[in-house]
Amino acid sequence: MILAEFPSELLVILAETLGNPLTLLVANAHLSKPFHAAACAALAILEDADLSKWSRTVDDAAAAAVVSKCPQLSSLDLHRCKNITDVAVIAVASRCKQLVSLDLGFCNINDAALLVALASGCKKLTKLSLSGCEITDAAVVAVASKCKKLTKLHLSGCENITDAAVVAVAFACKQLTSLDLGYCCDITDVGVTALALECKQLKSLNLSYCTEITDAAVVALASECKQLKQLRLRECHDITDAAVDALASGCKQLLSLDLHCCDQITNAAVVVLASKCEQLKRLDLECDGDSPSNITDEAVVVLASECKQLKTLSLYGCAITDAAVVALASGCKKLATLNLSYCTEITDAAVVAVASKCKKLKSLFLDGCENITGAAVVAVAWRCKKLEELDLAGCTNVTDAVIARIPDRICVCGP
Repeated sequence: MILAEFPSELLVILAETLGNPLTLLVANAHLSKPFHAAACAALAILEDADLSKWSRTVDDAAAAAVVSKCPQLSSLDLHRCKNITDVAVIAVASRCKQLVSLDLGFCNINDAALLVALASGCKKLTKLSLSGCEITDAAVVAVASKCKKLTKLHLSGCENITDAAVVAVAFACKQLTSLDLGYCCDITDVGVTALALECKQLKSLNLSYCTEITDAAVVALASECKQLKQLRLRECHDITDAAVDALASGCKQLLSLDLHCCDQITNAAVVVLASKCEQLKRLDLECDGDSPSNITDEAVVVLASECKQLKTLSLYGCAITDAAVVALASGCKKLATLNLSYCTEITDAAVVAVASKCKKLKSLFLDGCENITGAAVVAVAWRCKKLEELDLAGCTNVTDAVIARIPDRICVCGP
């Protein structure tokens, strides 16, 4: 209410300084005439609009009203605005010719809007998210054919797209650095190989739950995409050690690798990965609880010795003992997130080692570790001053009295 008395010119300057004129001014335009005038002035210079904060209330009319008054808009976020339809997308495309970044993730749009509007109206787009949208290959092909400057494209959860869409993107969008194809279950080696051959600048690729992918696709990526830093192969059950060996040899800049439930991966692959990708910061080796883990102390000890930069590591369900965790605690002191859930052989000795060495730890998961007692829990809770999350579900030897001694800053799950 105090701001409502400020001159409109000062309100615009203040809003720009705080970085979000839309939130400060437009949301308060009803408070006073200066606020209303400042809101109108701010919209004229607004470059970045995030409407996802009001995802439940923003509809076509609201989106159209904003973009009609924002000729300088270069970035628009409509993520999860489920009341948005083709009408709003067409308005965006016709009004926002300078648009560089657009997030339509989980909006209620279809092919017609994308074909007619986006492909023709927003040719400067470099970042586009269509995650969770009910689109088909035709929409992706149209966008790729017109938006040749795309560097980042998110298609996660677009379950109707096939290799045809991916091949079109590969041949049209040579500057692509990031592509998300998670849950696009019809994608095969054909699409990924085309990407590898045509998009040499690719740095991040998500193939999670693309269950048709085999070693051939990963070997192609390793051979052609030398700048690859992030690769997700979660639940790609046909991936074997050969794929990881190729990645380790070809992608020396690799920082993040997700092998969650890739149940054919063995110690041998992890050892090669650790020895050749020393800058690795994130690794997920979670194993499928329905089958025995192939990952044991042998692999984890080498990982601890070679990958000193690790910040996030999941060993959920792996067949490791205290020796592996002690080695990790000594070698990987930058760990912020460590998942040891269902590593049923570990004891208090492992957790105490983590408590002593991993001072940057923020999240620790011990779900199903039945040998852990209150002594270890208290040690890690009090020694790891940055700890924010502690999962003790299934730790049957941890009592309520122990839980009561854990600092309030830590969110505790279980036991």
